[in-house]
Amino acid sequence: MARRTLIPPIKCQGIKSKLVPWIKVNINWSEEGRWIEPFLGSGVVGFNVRPKYALFCDNNPHIIEFYHEINEGNITPPVVRQFLEREGKLLSESGKDYYYEVRKRFNKEHNPLDFLFLNRSCFNGMIRFNR
Repeated sequence: MARRTLIPPIKCQGIKSKLVPWIKVNINWSEEGRWIEPFLGSGVVGFNVRPKYALFCDNNPHIIEFYHEINEGNITPPVVRQFLEREGKLLSESGKDYYYEVRKRFNKEHNPLDFLFLNRSCFNGMIRFNR
């Protein structure tokens, strides 16, 4: 029986959620050795292939730090829920001014939860960075 595709918390341009079943059928991998993702992005392919050993890389340090904090157990579903509910309430009360306040805070502190909040509340959830 086919498993449903797991959707990662991070949204990014070019996410391959709809391609995961096709990729899994067409990769030529014996499940031995290490799975290497040089461009992790959302992580949808690697997380759905579910290798025993993996190396996930990306040139975006915020994506890497977000998943590192999950791996360390510092970001959990209850932590995320509490954070996003609190921040979402503040956003609904203050509108775009609060969004820009969180963005400014993120640019200063690089908090992975702020990264997730901005990713989920910005236009189409697309990750974009300026200088």
